[in-house]
Amino acid sequence: MLGLFEARRALRRAERLLRQGRPAEAASIFDDLAREAEGRGMLDRAGDLYLRAARCYLALDDLDRADERATKAIRLFLKAGRPMKARRLLPKVVGALERRGRHAEAEGLRKEVAALLGPPPVGRPFGPAVARGELPAKCPHCGAPVKPDEVNWLGPRTAECPYCGSVLKAA
Repeated sequence: MLGLFEARRALRRAERLLRQGRPAEAASIFDDLAREAEGRGMLDRAGDLYLRAARCYLALDDLDRADERATKAIRLFLKAGRPMKARRLLPKVVGALERRGRHAEAEGLRKEVAALLGPPPVGRPFGPAVARGELPAKCPHCGAPVKPDEVNWLGPRTAECPYCGSVLKAA
């Protein structure tokens, strides 16, 4: 098992490999980190790491692995109690499966999510959008890309990095 320091170092290495145009090596690291996080019960973090691996496999045109990792991420987000995260990702994954002619898999995943979550909410179930500050483009701790719609907001000016768990401060 990796300690926090080793996991962050591996994550920084994977991000560096991606910047260097070496997605195959990065994918392997993201897969290892995802399995480690899943084994520790860190399901949300494992889902994020499987998504990073899926993006690497897409860059490599390894569509089978990309689809497999993205589907696993959705299932982990559901287990982690992050239904909105799963709902945001579902159309992208289902669309990718359908574009590849995997209609049965796409329909199966859609039904699986619907059975667990029910129909999608209508309108804004949580009231008006909250004004939030601007996050850095990359996590200063691990170097992973930061997307405001993919982070766990802790407050109006703080969010959690989905990859390493560090607290990010918004400007």
